[in-house]
Amino acid sequence: MDKYPDELTCDMVEEYGVFDIKRLPAKLAATLAVGLRENSRIKRALTNTQYSDERILLASIADSLQWLVWSRTEDGIKGTNQPKRFIDYYLKRPEPESKFESFESPEDFWEWANSITENN
Repeated sequence: MDKYPDELTCDMVEEYGVFDIKRLPAKLAATLAVGLRENSRIKRALTNTQYSDERILLASIADSLQWLVWSRTEDGIKGTNQPKRFIDYYLKRPEPESKFESFESPEDFWEWANSITENN
């Protein structure tokens, strides 16, 4: 409850009409929380998934249908202009960390630059 209080509160209000979970007996609050849907905000937050399984499945089905239709077109026969996949949108991976340095001030930059030249 401490980690994702907003998500749990929204789910409890939406599903059960409970606005103040702290007023419930602990066992009842835990039972209600466990009983939330698989695609509830709190469960998605705990599993670090942004979208529900249903949405991922629908995107996969749409991609398959789009691929099937495309394969029957002139572009599909030539293998050009492949359709963009919906699933890529939902399964986006975080961008890799930048290899660039950033600095809060010019002084920080010069301190960093001098430390590099002193070490060489």
